[in-house]
Amino acid sequence: MREAEHAHATYDTPHLDVAVEVFALLANPVRVKMILAIRDIEVSANHLADIVDLPIDQTSHELDRLESPGIVSRQRRESGDFYLSTGVHAGALAEAAIFHAEHQQQERIRAGSPTSNSRPN
Repeated sequence: MREAEHAHATYDTPHLDVAVEVFALLANPVRVKMILAIRDIEVSANHLADIVDLPIDQTSHELDRLESPGIVSRQRRESGDFYLSTGVHAGALAEAAIFHAEHQQQERIRAGSPTSNSRPN
């Protein structure tokens, strides 16, 4: 990173705690699937439950966790609750993390290392 760009990088910001909360929420495969499913389209809670293969009560709990910090928004209708990503950021983070994982796996394969789903220590 060039020095001028580095000067603009902010390490202590009033938004740091919220950023960490977003990363913590994205550290769950069910919530990542949900975010990816609703990044471009409004989806019912029941349909999301089918997508992530969870009971509706558990799906609703996970959606509540995403709604609280404003990652998703809920629209209540007669036919049920519908959810949509509130912006592109969480979806972009999820997509970038998946791209990174795919890239790392390809690099390990090229290097002749076994593939692994384990996390680094």
